[in-house]
Amino acid sequence: MKNELLIGVQVETNRAHGRSMLEGIADYALAHTDWRLESVEPKSLIDSANLKRFDGFIVRVMDNATAKALTQSGKPVIDTYGRMDSGAIPFIRLDDRAIAETAAECFIEHNFKNCAFCGFPGLRFSEARGAAFREAVEKSGGFCRIYNGHSEKLRETFVRNERMDTCSDEATLRKWAMSLTKPVAVFCCNDMRAFHFLKVCADAGINVPKEIAVLGVDNDKVLCTFSNPPLSSIDTNAFSLGKTAAHLLDGILRGHGMPPASTLHKPRSVTERTSTESYPTTTPWLSDALVYIRRHIGEGISANDVIAHLGYSHTTVGKVFRKELGMSVQQEIIRYRRESACRMLMETSLTAAEIASECGYPSPQYFAHMFSAHFGTTPEKWRHGK
Repeated sequence: MKNELLIGVQVETNRAHGRSMLEGIADYALAHTDWRLESVEPKSLIDSANLKRFDGFIVRVMDNATAKALTQSGKPVIDTYGRMDSGAIPFIRLDDRAIAETAAECFIEHNFKNCAFCGFPGLRFSEARGAAFREAVEKSGGFCRIYNGHSEKLRETFVRNERMDTCSDEATLRKWAMSLTKPVAVFCCNDMRAFHFLKVCADAGINVPKEIAVLGVDNDKVLCTFSNPPLSSIDTNAFSLGKTAAHLLDGILRGHGMPPASTLHKPRSVTERTSTESYPTTTPWLSDALVYIRRHIGEGISANDVIAHLGYSHTTVGKVFRKELGMSVQQEIIRYRRESACRMLMETSLTAAEIASECGYPSPQYFAHMFSAHFGTTPEKWRHGK
């Protein structure tokens, strides 16, 4: 092994996904003092003379010329885009099916049957997410419409040039948004697409989330916060993806053998914000009640709090909950509190006591008792699959 390994890294930084991936790569490099990272431009990856300087690469391979040049260089490469499944270059990419199924589960939990997918026609990751989302929605008994608005097939390198202030198909996208049967849940292939979609909805006078609920991918805090309303998004944990990519490359460099031809990286969870705070119901105020429960679940709310918020009688509210949801107000609170606790047990490292507090249980002991009564095991044993 050389005293120093020069690693060429090419990942677009115009979106949080790329920046977070770079942080993961950097974190790995900091723990391996023989690694030195150098940022490279896409065009330099087809310069054979330049490639000789490097010991290995972590790049986003988006075109045939780059793939050919990297393959011919004979240097170890990990591709973090996974445009092609040929196996010539090992890759790690986001699990597009898992992302789409997470989106479908979110909307199903929100009682949506009418759904749509808004992506970038022609781009591999977008096409994969759209197809898997439609499959998951239709499997649950719903309907899904797909946006095909771009007049020509886009190149994969399109994602390198995405900008908040530029939407190449704005007029077509607005027309499509207006044509959707409402209420509808729209899953966008990434946060930039969702940001542009929310803008055309606002320009068209479409109420988000009451008429259209919108979900993106990447959990880009800048895009999600600057969106109007704030955008719900799937957290892909790109930091971990970048760190894993670095680990895979390091294994090759240290003679541990080639990694699998493909590695799929699963998303973490949905971070819900205002853009999905909608539940299609026959009774309009029932949606408001469900939003209230989800916003205040950590405050230890009861059925009385929900009824007081709505301003209707106990009898009226109880009848509507049982008719449309098949349960009482308190049963819905208990169900959602338990669901939130399970999600935290699976997706966080919080202790059972911390989760009890976050979900509004009066004490850790009460949480453990209620959890055991429902699942027949303790929260910690459930977390570890015992």
